[in-house]
Amino acid sequence: MKATLKTFSTNRCTLGKLYFNDEFICNTIEREWLDNKVNVSCIPSGSYKCSITNSPRFGLTYQVNDIEGRTHILFHKANRASELQGCIAPVSSFGIINNEWAGLSSKSAYNRFMLAANGKDFDLEIIRI
Repeated sequence: MKATLKTFSTNRCTLGKLYFNDEFICNTIEREWLDNKVNVSCIPSGSYKCSITNSPRFGLTYQVNDIEGRTHILFHKANRASELQGCIAPVSSFGIINNEWAGLSSKSAYNRFMLAANGKDFDLEIIRI
């Protein structure tokens, strides 16, 4: 299965749209682009393998593998980019929380994402637009 994440970065966060086999699944939010710095930058454009994992903190989820200089990059629930440490949060829509761009309804978007991934590893292409 192939997933495509089309994103664009602002000076405060990165907003995206996630597709599985060209079908829209959900929006996403990440930290802004900060030269791939650990724990504070979104993921660089490129092609990655994603595998299911059981995170001690987030439970059953997916990990994005083989990001140069980075490890433990997960898809998990979150609403604000500042809650993330380089990971990707599936969200239903975008809005403002405490004067910060945010994703809304992360739980329902995360559930759609997990259902679409169906417990199988997948290829992820990240395209910055």
